[in-house]
Amino acid sequence: MPVFKSSRKVQAFGSSLALTIPAMFVKINEVEKGSVVNVLYDLNGVLVASQLENLEALIERLMSMIDKLEERSENRKVKKGKRINSLNRRRRIADSKK
Repeated sequence: MPVFKSSRKVQAFGSSLALTIPAMFVKINEVEKGSVVNVLYDLNGVLVASQLENLEALIERLMSMIDKLEERSENRKVKKGKRINSLNRRRRIADSKK
């Protein structure tokens, strides 16, 4: 299953603050008004919302997501490295023609 990323604007909801849930998550996970979603958070800026109640299953899913994000990050580093190498090669060619 792919990992998705989106930004959400914090909105005022009465005397509380609220985040909207991405429509794709709502549809696939059949979330509706009144659904219970478990929220885990720390005080260092991490918030996880999940319908999974089993902590072991949640940890397994989170580890899978982390693995996919690390792969994505590594792929970006490789692509960036290839772009830098290509740019350096073009500069060397241009310098040698001077």
